[in-house]
Amino acid sequence: MESPGAAPGPDRVSVRFVVVAARRTGSNMLCTLLDSHPEILCHHEIFNPRGIFCALSLRQTDFALGSMTERDADPVAFVDRVWRRPEGRRCVGFKLTSGQAEPVLAHVVADPSVRKIVLRRRNRVKAYVSERIAERLDQWEVYDERDLDSARPRLEIDAESLRRHVADNERFYRCVGSRLDDSGQTCLSLDYEDLGAPEQGARLLGFLGIESASAALEARSVKQNPRDLREVVANFDDLAETLKGDPLRDELLDVES
Repeated sequence: MESPGAAPGPDRVSVRFVVVAARRTGSNMLCTLLDSHPEILCHHEIFNPRGIFCALSLRQTDFALGSMTERDADPVAFVDRVWRRPEGRRCVGFKLTSGQAEPVLAHVVADPSVRKIVLRRRNRVKAYVSERIAERLDQWEVYDERDLDSARPRLEIDAESLRRHVADNERFYRCVGSRLDDSGQTCLSLDYEDLGAPEQGARLLGFLGIESASAALEARSVKQNPRDLREVVANFDDLAETLKGDPLRDELLDVES
């Protein structure tokens, strides 16, 4: 096994990492933050059913990891291909979203040499509403405000569907956490709401072994939805009434996060 401090060769990296997150928790923002550092290459959803989404910095180049047919035929071997393409970077990683490529998730979580970054969003109601809007518009990534669909839909949110979504995500995070605990591994836990703070950038770089841990990271993703859920939840008052006594009500009413 390669030493974490070893210098990268032409076909290998010294630090491998994975970002593990539920959907709509700011993982695209995190990927662009990481990829903005000259020593880090961070791909997005390389196991998305619609395509292989490589690092934003490489999308206008001829860089390619292979076909979806190759990926789906042997997902674990495809991950090894990712590690062999550092493009001059010392750290290489990608994100895995809940529900995608379970064999790959099990593989990388079980490997102690792969560093794990676990991203959550404290406001689970906003994560759910954001996911519903993305599904309605079929717009999941925005990196230029000119590409943002300005007509944000107003949605009826069902309280029980919201609760099921939250429960599913919590099970996902518990499963990842228990796998790490059982193997004696640690991870870096981050919240979407804190990603813009300079100290979080320092934590990220330090976790990946980057010596210049004070270097500024730059996010390129565009915030897609308003902070106040009253603007997009058509049945806001009724939902707030239904959620009385539930911690989710406080998240529904939160206009700051």
